[in-house]
Amino acid sequence: MTIGEISRLVLPIIVSVLLFAYAGYCWVTQKVKGKTKDESPKSFYFTVLIILLIGLGQLFSTLYWVLNEFKG
Repeated sequence: MTIGEISRLVLPIIVSVLLFAYAGYCWVTQKVKGKTKDESPKSFYFTVLIILLIGLGQLFSTLYWVLNEFKG
């Protein structure tokens, strides 16, 4: 594997982990963008869900790319 291939693999995984960490932080503090869950619950749940979905999508797309590289 070259440095370019490793960076295409590692960077998206790091970004996914950071997104999961931020979603966890928002869940623990019960705040998103300075507003608490009690002030705007729909916005809170929507934002946390979107962050999780983006992280999962990025992680699965990276894994899909890696598996296709090894098959072909």
